Amino acid sequence: MPRKPKAAGQAKGNGETVSGYFRKVFAENPGLLDSRSNDELLRRWLKDHPGETDVPRNVKVGLQNVKSVLRSKGRRRRKAKAASTTATAPVSQPTETGVKRSKLEALEERIDDTLTFARGLDDEGLHDVITLLRRARNEVVWKMGQ
Repeated sequence: MPRKPKAAGQAKGNGETVSGYFRKVFAENPGLLDSRSNDELLRRWLKDHPGETDVPRNVKVGLQNVKSVLRSKGRRRRKAKAASTTATAPVSQPTETGVKRSKLEALEERIDDTLTFARGLDDEGLHDVITLLRRARNEVVWKMGQ
């Protein structure tokens, strides 16, 4: 009987998902979450997976998603902490695209919120919309990492 192909992010033979791998990496070294570039993370993935010569697209997308989710959680915690104290926001530097990083982070957060809202409305019926929103969010994350 032919085996059904695994979806992106699903566990392979070793029982570890792409997101599980990167969550573990970020737990070991939270400073990587603040890094603008994903090069170090992708090099580490290649080192930990010796049979691979190139990083597959699903791994890159999984990294983007995990990094986005963890950053979003961090922003929520910082936002709650800032509400309890009167801290000033740091000045944001422009990225290579000419847009300030804080603006790109705000855009990513809004896309995340819209994505969550769309999933709550009709996950299956809005599949194409959800896919496009994920692609848009991933593109913004990559722009911030450049």
